[in-house]
Amino acid sequence: MYSVVCFDVGFTLIDERTNAHDLITSVLAELGHTVDPLALRAAQSRTANWYHQRYHTLENDDWSSDATIRSLWLDFYEHLFSSLDPTLDHLALADRLIAHYETPSNWQPFADVESTLAGLHTRGVKIGVISDWSSALRPILHGTGLSRWIDFVVGSADSGYAKPLSDLYRLGVDRAGVPAEHIIHIGDSYFADVLGARAVGMQAALIDRAGRAPRTDCRVMRDLREILADFAS
Repeated sequence: MYSVVCFDVGFTLIDERTNAHDLITSVLAELGHTVDPLALRAAQSRTANWYHQRYHTLENDDWSSDATIRSLWLDFYEHLFSSLDPTLDHLALADRLIAHYETPSNWQPFADVESTLAGLHTRGVKIGVISDWSSALRPILHGTGLSRWIDFVVGSADSGYAKPLSDLYRLGVDRAGVPAEHIIHIGDSYFADVLGARAVGMQAALIDRAGRAPRTDCRVMRDLREILADFAS
């Protein structure tokens, strides 16, 4: 059994208030550009594939500092907008979108999150966060109201390490103050969350609210509140 529960943040605890397609459409419209929705979705798909290949490499350190994270997103939006319309001001658009995602009001907890964190807290379970995120992570957790339940935060930009490297998770073990096998980490990425946590001896689980994850060798939850049953008295 474990005495500490750690969570990833993006798309595990919090979700974007406005989906990326609608946000990009809105930002383009504000700057006087119209875009064909199908063309934008096709460009997003190509860029998602590009990002997936870039992210899923052990050498990837894109999330290890604010500077590397900004560089990643500049590359991301350059890829997206070059594919969509090379005449667009890619830097101006990227700056607007990056600022959006670093603003706490643009994020919201999933419906199962607050009751899960409150339930764990009531049961005396220590709660941690281990996340690939810029230094905006703590303000976002505070702005979304989640920080009141969280005992410790390990962010990639602040630590200098990115998932799935063991160094980031070892920091989580240190902050938890218990042996790794007494910790379970829950996230939405098998590569980043399950493999990273297991590498240091933590237990791990996937959150898959939409039921889209393929069959895998780890525990899969459809709702974070399922973890509360592990601590039933």
